Amino acid sequence: MLKQVIAVLFIALCLMHTASAIKCYQCKSLTDPNCAKDKIDASSNVRSVDCDSVPRPNTMEQLQPVTRCNKVVTSDRAGTIVSRDCHFESIGQKDNECTVTHSRQVESCFTCKGDLCNASGSGRFVALSATALLAIFALQMSL
Repeated sequence: MLKQVIAVLFIALCLMHTASAIKCYQCKSLTDPNCAKDKIDASSNVRSVDCDSVPRPNTMEQLQPVTRCNKVVTSDRAGTIVSRDCHFESIGQKDNECTVTHSRQVESCFTCKGDLCNASGSGRFVALSATALLAIFALQMSL
């Protein structure tokens, strides 16, 4: 029975890493004040998008398939803007590194893997918690 549980967990983990379609929140605080909140919840009515359907920026070279979401805070003399979107990553780009196509200064950049993980600034805890809960559930089912 334990072998079956391990096999199911292994298959689930493999599927999570091979899936390319991801959904992310997409907003800018200029047009949606909810975008600037620390955490987006269901009552915020912030738009979510399937990243496979979002047009890729034509100014970036060597883009990889979208597997991450982001939350980026930029600023200039006019003020601060918070944006959330699909993370278009170029080859060799580091985690939590964002490139913007305008003259604004990047104050912070958070990238994460998982559907709608850019609801806050710390999605890694959610992903680790979900994996741990799945493992505990599988162990309980085997007893």
